[in-house]
Amino acid sequence: MKLSEKIILKIKQIAYFIAYGPKATNDKYVAHLRDIGILIGEKTHFYDPKSCWVDETRPWLIEIGENVQIPANVTILTHGYDISVIHDKYKYACGSSGKVKIGNNVFIGTGTIILKGVTIGNNVVIAAGSVVNKDIPDDCVAAGNPAKPIMPIEKYFEKRKNAQLSEAKELALAYYERTGKKPDRFVMREHIFLFSKDGCRENNDEPMFKDIDEFCKYCGIE
Repeated sequence: MKLSEKIILKIKQIAYFIAYGPKATNDKYVAHLRDIGILIGEKTHFYDPKSCWVDETRPWLIEIGENVQIPANVTILTHGYDISVIHDKYKYACGSSGKVKIGNNVFIGTGTIILKGVTIGNNVVIAAGSVVNKDIPDDCVAAGNPAKPIMPIEKYFEKRKNAQLSEAKELALAYYERTGKKPDRFVMREHIFLFSKDGCRENNDEPMFKDIDEFCKYCGIE
């Protein structure tokens, strides 16, 4: 890389950090939220902090556990100003606030809104676009507006195991048809466990294929 290109890249990086402040990176955002009083466990990750909105007006009301994965456009609220209607119609002032507690090992889908006064249990998947306005128990998948449990996490685990091979084949063929190239390990990183022990957990089965070439042959890609 030329010196001029390095300088331009550095300027862009500085501008990005200035523009987004504590939301520039996950580490900065988590540190900022902790600094203002929000409890956040280890290995919790905001994948796109700049698009997320965590209510900072009452940070003492938010607790996020360990290993919580939060992608883009997630909103977490500890208050609501819907009471403005009450104020105007009945000429009566009242407040609105409530705790939000998210357990350990939780995935919150893109575009989810978590309203005040709810607890999300441990080992929970919240589907994309959900509106969580009531408590969600441990060990389940929840979806909808309002979000409700739709299946136990054990059933979802079996569903994902059974779907992995067909989804991997679909991905490999789509890449090959679009590019004319055999998919490599990077392209297939989401399904690498099918042909490699890299990243496997202690309970993973042995890889179904000895390597990515054998997997590609299974897909009809020579």
